[in-house]
Amino acid sequence: MSGETRTYWFVPFRVRGTETLEAWFEEMARQGWVADRLGFLSAVRMELRWRKGGRNYRYVIDPRRFPDAPEDSLIASAGWEDVGTLNGKDVWRAPYEGARPDLFVDE
Repeated sequence: MSGETRTYWFVPFRVRGTETLEAWFEEMARQGWVADRLGFLSAVRMELRWRKGGRNYRYVIDPRRFPDAPEDSLIASAGWEDVGTLNGKDVWRAPYEGARPDLFVDE
C-alpha cells in the first residue's frame, strides 16, 4: 500500500446494508479516498485512491440485480458515473455541491 492507495478487505460484509455502504463511500470520498473502478473481486479486496481535496459524491448501489444496458445509458446520460460492480450490483456516483441528489425518482 502506497500513500496514494488504501486497501480495504470485505467491505460489503463489514459495512452492512445498502444505505450504510453508500454513506461509507460518500464519507471516504469527502476524506479524499475514491474507488476508481470496482470489479468482481471488490467485495473481497477494494482499493481506494487518494484524490487531493475531498469531494462530495453521491453514491448509489443499484437495486437491480442484473441491470440492463438501455437503463444504464439513461442513468449515465443524467451525469452519473458507473463505478463498477459490487456483490453483483452496479455502483453509481455523481459529484455534487449543495443538496445531496437522488438517483431514482418516483413520479
